[in-house]
Amino acid sequence: MARKTRKKYKSKIVYLPYVIIACIVIFKVFNFQFLTGKNIINNFLTKEQGEAEIGDEIPITIPEGASTKDIAEILYKNDLIDSAVMFRISSKIGEYDGKYRQGNYLIVKGTEDEEIMKILQSGVVYTNAVKVTVPEGYTAKQIAETLEEAGVVTATEFLDEMDKGTFDYEFLADIPVRDNYLEGYLFPATYEFEQGKSPHDIIIKFLDRFQIEYNNILKGKDTKYTIDQIVTIASMVESEIQVDDERAIAAGVIYNRLKVNMPLQIDSTVQYALSTRNEIVAASDLEVDSPYNTYKYKGLPLGPISNPGEAALEAAANPDDNKYIYYVLKERGSGEHIFAETYDEFLKAKETYKNSFN
Repeated sequence: MARKTRKKYKSKIVYLPYVIIACIVIFKVFNFQFLTGKNIINNFLTKEQGEAEIGDEIPITIPEGASTKDIAEILYKNDLIDSAVMFRISSKIGEYDGKYRQGNYLIVKGTEDEEIMKILQSGVVYTNAVKVTVPEGYTAKQIAETLEEAGVVTATEFLDEMDKGTFDYEFLADIPVRDNYLEGYLFPATYEFEQGKSPHDIIIKFLDRFQIEYNNILKGKDTKYTIDQIVTIASMVESEIQVDDERAIAAGVIYNRLKVNMPLQIDSTVQYALSTRNEIVAASDLEVDSPYNTYKYKGLPLGPISNPGEAALEAAANPDDNKYIYYVLKERGSGEHIFAETYDEFLKAKETYKNSFN
């Protein structure tokens, strides 16, 4: 009996190392799953959801000394990969781990993870990228000049391509034949341009950005006005109004004038026709013979007179329901207006604030 007892004790000792190893393995697996899950949760909570669309170029910077984990987080926060954890695992399996190089990169949203790994390993950075900010209300000519000053493209090449190039977008379908064909559709924003890109590719960036606003604001709008007419109204609102709260009100004024077949008499349209931007429009300026002169011709001008931003597009698409027909600038430099329903109210407001313009 004693020998049997010793035998059982001995067998337990023999298997003890295997039990310990199994426990260690289970612990490591559990720990990995816990940390992985924790990372996924953290990633989910910290991910910065951007507004980029599939096909957009996203600029990222890989700093010196960044680990694969750091790089995965950068990619995830810029919405370029679905999972930072899976990117790290794939980097290890694909033998990219530790081989990524620092620098500035342009990654197209929608690029497969493995292709991103190849790009970051190559070290081919976009050192020649130029950041350009286009303000709301700029004309196509002003945009062209801004791009030329930044060294992106010459103004002449840009404007020539704008009028002669072929661009396949739903929102361009109803545009009538005219010069400055894309005026109004070069959406104002901050862009990253690679030097050496063709004028066509540069214009595509503007139109792709307008596409987002079209989808969000204009597409499927139930109105008797065409997209081009709404954009034209938005461009006048952008050029005339500086105060955000007044945009929808001013859009309502324009629609009200159109309803009663009254000349729009928008100073900015005359300035566009003359290619000037003087603060005061002279009486002689009102005689310019141009389809953009809304003092001389009733109805909308031939097309947009500037490139409106989101707020102006929103105002033109969803104008304030009011009965105002007139508006008067309160004080020089204030940007604020008094809105009036009758001509008498208009004259009184004009008299009240005339001294600020002397």
